[in-house]
Amino acid sequence: MNEINLVPGQTILIELEEECLLGKILHIGSGKSFIRMSNVRDVATRTNLGIQTYYHSEIRSIQIVAADNNISQPSDLARSDDSLRAVEDGAIKYKQLSLSSLNELFEQINRYVFIHQTDIKYHDSIRFLKNQRYFGIAMEGIQNGRHSKSPSLLTISTFESIYIFDIKWVKITEDIRDLLTNERYRRVIHNERLIRDALQHKYNISLGKCFDAMVAHIAISKSEGIHVDNVIPLQTCVASYLKIPEKFFNSNVCYESRPLNDEAKQEAAKNVVFLLPLQELFIHEIMLEPFYHSCRKYSHSLSSNPDFINSLTELQDNDCSALEMIEPNILGVDLSTLNISENAADKDS
Repeated sequence: MNEINLVPGQTILIELEEECLLGKILHIGSGKSFIRMSNVRDVATRTNLGIQTYYHSEIRSIQIVAADNNISQPSDLARSDDSLRAVEDGAIKYKQLSLSSLNELFEQINRYVFIHQTDIKYHDSIRFLKNQRYFGIAMEGIQNGRHSKSPSLLTISTFESIYIFDIKWVKITEDIRDLLTNERYRRVIHNERLIRDALQHKYNISLGKCFDAMVAHIAISKSEGIHVDNVIPLQTCVASYLKIPEKFFNSNVCYESRPLNDEAKQEAAKNVVFLLPLQELFIHEIMLEPFYHSCRKYSHSLSSNPDFINSLTELQDNDCSALEMIEPNILGVDLSTLNISENAADKDS
């Protein structure tokens, strides 16, 4: 907490030992010994806790989500122990989610649609999904791939909705098979090989082309000289890039019992809702940033010239200075690292 500039009026996300809480700072104790917050809300359960006080010793991390219009936005993350701070120091800083984006994601988690039979709710969901183009896909109960005893849930997210299909009861229908295989859809997955292995060997489904968030994270990290393990949990990706503390997730939820309880359904929704935002960040904030940088330089090459006539003349010349301003850039990801990551991961299997 000592490394972050906290001031009253900021909305912050704090991570405790067992909770993640969102609230607005009312008061900061002398020497930052404690923080008093209003409108405190548990981001996992959506429980409103009112005014609460939290002491330095119980706070694991703080993320500033939003500030009053009259105060500037300081550094976005502080860690209260050395190991977490070292991780931050070795990582790249990315644009954090806005408060409105966070609230939308949290609301989306609570608006999930649970489907356990082929009724009107199922048909409405399929009709909606078939009109979409981008999906996040997650499966529960497939930790051992094809050797998993009983796959439990298949969860599909869009930018607006989350659909949880209980594949122990409704199995995988032809409609769902089409969503998983048809190349017209753009799918985002974390650790695709487990899902692909389970689908291929337990359901005879060949998963279509996917963007794997785990492979992207490994490739980007290695290109920046950061050591990472070959298999990384989704929670680690979400914490590293979207700044949602890992305690937001509950890895101890059981998906086997039926009827399925609300906690398990909500946890399944959490495991899919961040996939599309991760892909957006990976592609547009990291991988394509050198290209966007060149586009920005070229777009300014004409407008920055105060003499419009001279600018037109330059554009007509064979040796156009505006075009020469575009420098060659290398994409921020070394594609060879993808093969390295996959080969290394295969050795672990």
